[in-house]
Amino acid sequence: MPLRDLLNDEQRNEKLRCTFGSSVHFDYSHTHIDSEGIDLLNKVAAETQVGSKIESMFKGEAINATEGRKVWHVKLREGLNGEQDETTKMVNEVRQKIRAFTTKVRSGDFKGYTGKPLRNFVCIGIGGSYLGPEFVYEALRYE
Repeated sequence: MPLRDLLNDEQRNEKLRCTFGSSVHFDYSHTHIDSEGIDLLNKVAAETQVGSKIESMFKGEAINATEGRKVWHVKLREGLNGEQDETTKMVNEVRQKIRAFTTKVRSGDFKGYTGKPLRNFVCIGIGGSYLGPEFVYEALRYE
């Protein structure tokens, strides 16, 4: 059935939306997934213990099995205000260094090998995260 027809079903629109807290909203209604698909995803999440893995991430436990270390996804998304532990402070120090560097790049004060301002960038990431390339894009984006 075409998605435009599915969107006419008000019950579908209500069943495939949920809110967590006051600011996290999920709206699955604009996809071809249905209640059975959601049930299957929940079953996979339960079988693979996604909930406990999320809790471990928020607790700062070493869940990166490949490198045997913590993941800092949560710390990277925390604001600069509020209570900060050592990890958050370190992340914010790196952010400040990135801001200083990218300000020099944007202003043309930072020069490349030829002595000319940098204009074109290639970002090559490792792993599976889009976060690094997104940070580079956001940092160097023309304002």
